[in-house]
Formats: sequence, C-alpha cells, structure tokens
Amino acid sequence: MTALVLGGGFAGLSAAIQLALAGVEVTLIEQLPQIGGKAGEVVQDGFCFDTGPSVFTLPQVLSDIFMAAGEDLPVSLTPLAPLCRYLFPSGFVWDVYRDVGKTTAQLAERDAKAYRDLLEEARRLYEDAAPTFVLGAAPGPLALLCYALRYGLKAHPTRTLPQLLARFNPGPELSQFFLRFATYLGANPYRAPAILHNVAWVELGLGVYYPQGGVKGVVRALEALARRLGVMIRTGVTVERLVVQWDRVSEVVTDQGSYRAEAVISALDIVRTHELLGRATPLASREPSLSGFVLLLGVAGETPQLAHHTISFTADYPAEFAAIARGQPPQDPTLYLSLSCKSDPEQAPAGCENWFVMANAPALRPGDDWSATGLAYAEHLERVLAQRGLDVRERHCFRIYRTPQDLARLGYRGSIYGSAPHSLITTLRPRQTLSGLRNLALAGGTVHPGGGIPLALLSGKQAAQLVLRRLSGTGVYAEL
Repeated sequence: MTALVLGGGFAGLSAAIQLALAGVEVTLIEQLPQIGGKAGEVVQDGFCFDTGPSVFTLPQVLSDIFMAAGEDLPVSLTPLAPLCRYLFPSGFVWDVYRDVGKTTAQLAERDAKAYRDLLEEARRLYEDAAPTFVLGAAPGPLALLCYALRYGLKAHPTRTLPQLLARFNPGPELSQFFLRFATYLGANPYRAPAILHNVAWVELGLGVYYPQGGVKGVVRALEALARRLGVMIRTGVTVERLVVQWDRVSEVVTDQGSYRAEAVISALDIVRTHELLGRATPLASREPSLSGFVLLLGVAGETPQLAHHTISFTADYPAEFAAIARGQPPQDPTLYLSLSCKSDPEQAPAGCENWFVMANAPALRPGDDWSATGLAYAEHLERVLAQRGLDVRERHCFRIYRTPQDLARLGYRGSIYGSAPHSLITTLRPRQTLSGLRNLALAGGTVHPGGGIPLALLSGKQAAQLVLRRLSGTGVYAEL
C-alpha cells in the first residue's frame, strides 16, 4: 500500500508517521528546502529564531506520537513560569502563572474574582467541547446534535465573546487580556463568538511549555522519527496539479515529475488544494483570518523587563482591529514578543537576545504590495517598541522582517488559520474529505480541528485514519 503526503508541516509529518506505523509506504512532498511548513527557523550570527508558532501547549499530543512508535519523547519540555508577561499602557506589569493564586495575588479584588470565574468558565467550555470538536474526527450531524442537546445552551450560542466577558464584570485590562485569546484562532475578538473563550483554558489551565531547541527542535524530532519509519521525504518540490480520474486522485504532478499512490493526504491550505484540483470553492471568498507581520531582531545586551513570552498591549484595542478590518496594518498594535533565550541560552550569543516580535496584520487584498511598504512598517514597529520603553534601535545587530506577502506562500492570502471564525458556523473547521474523491484526505490548520501545533498534529493523525480505513478495505469514508 502506498500514500503521498503533500506538505511537511506538523500535520503532514503527523499523517506520514501514522501511515508508516501502519505499514504504508509513504512519500512526503514539501515545497520548501526544509521540513516544517509554517514552523520555520532562521539562524544568523549565533541567533536562532522560530519564525512560526512559538507557544507550545498540550504536550501529550506530541508524546502520544512517539509512544505509538514505541519511543520516548526525545525533546525536553520545560514548563514556563510565568506563562506570559503582560505589559499594559497604564504601566501595570502582570505575570500570569498556571498557579491561580500566584496570578490573582497581583490583581485588585474585583479582577481577582473575575479572573477565577472566567478561568472556570473557559475550563467548562473546553472540556464540554473538546471531545466533539478537537479530539475526534470531524463531527457529523448526529455528533453536532448530541453536543447541542447536552451543552449547546451552556456554550452561549447567541453571545459574542465581549458579551460573555461582560457578564463576569472584569476591569478593562482583564477584559483585554481575555479577548486576546480569540486571536489564537485568527479572529477579531470583538466579533468572535463566546465559545472561543474556551481557548484561554488551554494556556492558562493546562500550561505552556518550551521545547528544548525551540519549536524547530520538535520538527526535527518528528522528521527524524518519520525517516526511521521509512518515510521518503522530498523537499524543494512544488505540487502543480492533482489529476483526477473518476473518483480518485490518480496523479500528483510536481515541478520535478509525477507521483502516483493509492491514497493522498493534502496538508496544504484547503483553498490551495482546491486550486490544484481545478475546483472552485466558496472558502476562497470567505473572510480570512488574521495574518501577521514579524520582526526578527538580534539584540545586544539583556532586557530584564521581558519574559520568555511577553505581550505589550495597545491603548486602543478596538482601533487595532478596526484598522485590520479596513485592510490596513494597525499603527498602534498589540505586540507579541518571544525571547526563547530566556529559557534556552543557546538560542542567542552570550549577553544577547533573540527577539521575535509579531503584530496582527490583515490578510492580503488585491493590489497589496508589502515589498514597497514592509521596511517602513518594520521601522515603525521599532518606534512603537521605543515608545513603550523597549527601544532596541541602537542595540540590534540585525533586523529581518516577514510580511503577509511572505506568509502567502504557506497560506491563502497570507491568512494563518484559514477563514475567520466570526460565527458558530465558521468556528467549525472544514471537514477532512472532499465530495467525490475517495482516496484524498485533508489535514492542517485550515481544516478540522484547526490551527496551532497540537491541533495540526491531531489533524494529521485523523487524516491518516481516514486513509487507513480506505486502504484496509473496510469501506469508503463514512463522511462521503
């Protein structure tokens, strides 16, 4: 039995490993020179940067992959404390821990109570939803009906996220803090449905970890496992077309020749998969999720006011997302900073720091050209950092920036998470099969169960299970 996996990010690696464990002959095709997809890496002058996801959660999902192969997890995972530091325009500095008491001790009594109550609400929402929407196959009508009957009203189906938060009477800063978690799925938090509050529990309740060697260290460990299991990995190969014959993808045409296999898993952006098939899809016209603008700064000296993960909030959060809705990069954005050297000194030269700085940005629109404006916006973000007491303009050894245009090579219009989850319907990620194609399964952040490292890994596993059902002769995909 043979299978092709298209895309070497977390979903593609997970799918390839699951198939290989079942004895399938697997070839994985990746367009970039290195495996990893969005989880890229830049190494320069002794500085190491993860260029994609950097918040690592739900480590059991990763451990289970190696356990299934009869191996121990080869990557050391360090729990972070604090989980993240928050810098507010008022001057308030808040270190948030998994330890609720330690976290709320820094808050006024009103916000301490609101934090505990909102955390408990996030836990309940996550634990109610995860079995149906995260941990298993994409739910069908019966599973959705069962969830709706049991938990539907408790999930606040008629409320937005701001309306849910308002019920718990948080102060403005605490409200801004909890709103931000919707951006983890690429949503405008002011338009997000209340159910997205469950995302907060994954980080605040279940913890954040640092994988030794950075997120790219996890990629390398998965790639090594795939190779040990016999997966044939081809990098620098671009898929150009998927040839369909009857109800099957019969051929994968690339810039370096054609491939045939009994089954195909596409871990590419779902819109890109449709394009390769020559199919139109309404997903292409849906509102896209957030994109991002990234600065990679090699910085001389140390900055004690920053933690491993730090958020510097804007003074006007609604204005940030109003600008993005207009297709404009925000002029006073919230900034996420990740300095992995705080946990792993080998990530930067002695006495230096590796700054990953990211601002929310709009997905590409027709006519957008970041090649003309990228440098100016990078310099603008450095001025914003300086205004917030984090001036590195005289300290950085080099500056690299990545724009939504760069991200567009990995995701439609540079959108990180596919379509924006601004309604209950759009919070449901697309299913992992396409009508009429019996030997194709989909994986990755733009399909079920969604984006982020653990969800992408689960998506790959679930796509492999669909393929194995087909190859084993136990029947066609139940979803078709």
